[in-house]
Amino acid sequence: AQLPPDAAPPEQQVYVVPTGVEAQVLDFYEQVYARPLLADLFSDPLVRFTKDFEIIPAAAERWESNAEGTVWTFYLDRTLVWSDGNPLTANDWVKTFQYAAEPSHAWDFTWFFQGVIKNWTEAIEGTVPVDQIGVRLGANEYELVYETVAAAPYLPTMLLYSLPLSKAALETTGPLYNTDPATAVSSGPFILSQWVRDQQIVYTRNGTYKGKLKPHFQRLVAKVAQPSTWFTMYENDEVDYMEKPQPAELQLVQADPERAGEIFSSVGDFRTYYLFFDVTKAPFDNPLVRQAFGHAVDRDAIQASILGPAGTQAYSWLAPGFPASNREGLADIQAYDPAKAKQLLAEAGFPDGEGFPKQEMWLRNENPINQTIATAIGQMLGENLGIEVEVSNKDTKLFTDSLNAKPTQILFGYVSYGMDYLDPSNMLSVWKSGGRHSWANPEFDAKLDQAAAFLGDPAERLALFQEAERILVSDVPGVFVYHDTPVQLIKPWVKGDALLPDENGIASIHWPGYAANTTVPEGLYVTADAPEGRG
Repeated sequence: AQLPPDAAPPEQQVYVVPTGVEAQVLDFYEQVYARPLLADLFSDPLVRFTKDFEIIPAAAERWESNAEGTVWTFYLDRTLVWSDGNPLTANDWVKTFQYAAEPSHAWDFTWFFQGVIKNWTEAIEGTVPVDQIGVRLGANEYELVYETVAAAPYLPTMLLYSLPLSKAALETTGPLYNTDPATAVSSGPFILSQWVRDQQIVYTRNGTYKGKLKPHFQRLVAKVAQPSTWFTMYENDEVDYMEKPQPAELQLVQADPERAGEIFSSVGDFRTYYLFFDVTKAPFDNPLVRQAFGHAVDRDAIQASILGPAGTQAYSWLAPGFPASNREGLADIQAYDPAKAKQLLAEAGFPDGEGFPKQEMWLRNENPINQTIATAIGQMLGENLGIEVEVSNKDTKLFTDSLNAKPTQILFGYVSYGMDYLDPSNMLSVWKSGGRHSWANPEFDAKLDQAAAFLGDPAERLALFQEAERILVSDVPGVFVYHDTPVQLIKPWVKGDALLPDENGIASIHWPGYAANTTVPEGLYVTADAPEGRG
């Protein structure tokens, strides 16, 4: 891609980031949770996102489904090749998905396609062979077909996670071929050139790349370090980017007016933090009690005094920028109103909290910020409703096991959830009957199922999701507190379209970051005033 006028020359187009010490592999279909911050650059997925989260063609030039929405055919770009000279074909995706479903692989993301791809669940359980899953060749090796269990209009969005492994490399070198530059193979914009364990991972431009992305960076460097050291590295100009600074670190940047432009609030994974109840047990089986809690939490105060740029007030489930988000339209239902909260609690039989049992608010091994928020909520419930609340930060396993027990063993808690894929069917499904929480609402379930399988006008589909969310917010199985907007610090010499506001006015490097499944790589460059010798 042609560099902008203020850009550094090509040889200085280097991007340096810190990454955690847990990095073990680089490929999504090897292990998801053991990848570094810079990953997913060795092949193109079938589709990718723009910064406005619009789905556009990547390795697939186009796609279509049958009338029932259960058979999806992707027509591949025939010009794409692997760096070893092999063409990229549907065989690579078939092999990759079969490898992912192989029980002996024990892929850490198998749950993602359960109930979606035909025979996927049966394959990972070992009851059918992996060559029977619903991923196969179409009429030729440049047509890739997915068969789904039910109508799946959201499948293209899920296939943002479809960066294939090389069939040839898997068969000749094995699944870890991309952990060694000597055996690395790429059909994506970059290829591995160095990996010094516990020090750094270096990628360089793949000269054989034929895809649609046009990155400006010639070299990427991921410096391996403990997160506690990232801010020091950032301050010393050793890295160009870091995410989630500690509050004290963020305050240092905020205190310098000249550095305000280095602070960006991202959308992250559109995570929502919320209070939840076991609605099958007293006192939370009474909707008046739940409504009272909803009106007793001062989200503005939490945002202003604790979160700052790291979060925005939540009055509903779907965060701003997420498809079907309707925060403004639903804001009144759980708005902060202490007088109304008192009235509702009195109507429920607990005037000024009299007779209301002391509550223990369970947290899932939360960080200090969310412990502070939970404590503040407890104080608000005490001041506004006369209810005594003890905050208890539990071990992750204990919390998860207790939450998932049937019946649940948590009466009252505070937790978060972030998307797995960018479709309301994913986020809203958390509240389906029999799922994460004890709440069961047949009207909500029916509306959600209708929307999820709807194959008509996308705008009408989103409207159906909004109707489902209104049912959720109104019945108050959860009190929505804030939407996570993780802070990014980005050096002023990193510029580009990726950092300009999106159609929702949000400016940041959007999820999933610098990777081949977004247009971020062609939306960033380094200006001529960047320090020399970085990386």
